[in-house]
Amino acid sequence: MSDPSIDISTSPLVLKFGGTSVRDAGAMRRVVAIVAGEIALGRSAPGPRAPMVVVTSACAGVTDMLLECARGCGGERPEEALALVATLRERHLGILHDLDPDDDHEGRADLRTMLDEIERLVRGVAMLGELTPRTTDLFASYGERLSSLLLTAAFRAAGFRAALADSREFIITDDTFIRAAPLMAEIDRRAHRMVDPLMAEHDVVVAQGFIGSTIDGITTTIGRGGGDYSGALIGAALGAREIQIWTDVSGILTADPRLVPNARVVPEVTFTEARELAYFGAKVIHPDTILPAVARNIPVVIRNSMAPADPGTRIMPDGTPIPSGIHSITMKKGMTALKLSPRDPRDGSAPVERALSLFAEHGVPLYCGLLAESRGLAITQSSAFNDILLAAVESTCRVTVDEEIALLCMTGAALHDVPAALSEPLAALDGITVALVAAGTSEHIMLIGVPESRANEALSAVHRRLFEEVTV
Repeated sequence: MSDPSIDISTSPLVLKFGGTSVRDAGAMRRVVAIVAGEIALGRSAPGPRAPMVVVTSACAGVTDMLLECARGCGGERPEEALALVATLRERHLGILHDLDPDDDHEGRADLRTMLDEIERLVRGVAMLGELTPRTTDLFASYGERLSSLLLTAAFRAAGFRAALADSREFIITDDTFIRAAPLMAEIDRRAHRMVDPLMAEHDVVVAQGFIGSTIDGITTTIGRGGGDYSGALIGAALGAREIQIWTDVSGILTADPRLVPNARVVPEVTFTEARELAYFGAKVIHPDTILPAVARNIPVVIRNSMAPADPGTRIMPDGTPIPSGIHSITMKKGMTALKLSPRDPRDGSAPVERALSLFAEHGVPLYCGLLAESRGLAITQSSAFNDILLAAVESTCRVTVDEEIALLCMTGAALHDVPAALSEPLAALDGITVALVAAGTSEHIMLIGVPESRANEALSAVHRRLFEEVTV
């Protein structure tokens, strides 16, 4: 619970910035400008101001350098590790000087102290000749801790009252080092106690993503890509009105822009849509990282720090009314289709049902499994499919294997209510063989299988039909 003596009358806005968004002094100044814009927007709205909590990743590439540093001193290569520390020292002190050339007091002293800690850690690990997961986490944690010092300095240099919060004091995890699991109940208890007083007295509170600590105070990390997860954890614990994930893309697009140059941003998707998109290849954000926010009905917005005027994509809780129809198309290549039928028609569907169950038993993901009367279809990734599974499936029923299939995955909302949701994509594929169609099992997704050799052509044709042609 929050301290009753503290009046936080509005829910905070939580902004998470990825490594490319804080890679250097120029990028950090863009972050300051973005937050300043959000503050100005809040001031123009009626009611009290909304507190700002900024969650930062390490500067781009720094976590990789720290982990290489750890491997070097743990693998009898201390000179290489110390050389990396020197590079880290030069880079971070250079960013601080660029942000505030006159800062020769607290910020610079804190930064030097932290860099000295890394050097002592390298020498200590090299002396012991052993690198443990616990020590690896300690190494990795310095990236966010360094960048948060710099980002706080950037806000202060711009005239903001900025406070630095140590996420390890309230992102509490178990002791599974390198991929620690957050303890949400403990985070809920500590976040308000730690962050509310800072929000009450400052314009901006800066915290770190990716890192936490055990109940005993031992530093942990919650895995690569944990920065977005941290933003969701902090936003959920503080009851944020919105969580913004700032990255280097303008949101979820109607298709991969590398394959479809005319792809456009999707304004809104539901959480289930985002999960389906990620499962079938979209890489903007993995939806599991925002589960804490979704569980508490907090909207998450994907924004582009290089194009802050772009509105981005809002990921809304399931059940939120959004426009129906297909919103995006992803494509997954390298798939194998297995057509299944019983050896004896008198056996009915039992052999096919057994064959479909074998995928899970062999640890092979089943991207699509269909059963109609006594016949079935299974779609899996070619790289995961193997002769052992094939032999097991063939022992239960007849199998026809169709390799080099690509799946077009169309996701959207209320597809059951849109009569043309399937007819339009199929019409666009005139002249392209359709290997399979799967629709009706969900209101969010439809699958069409095409020959991999024509997959890019098929994707462009469907996108053109759905999103580029003007209907009169």
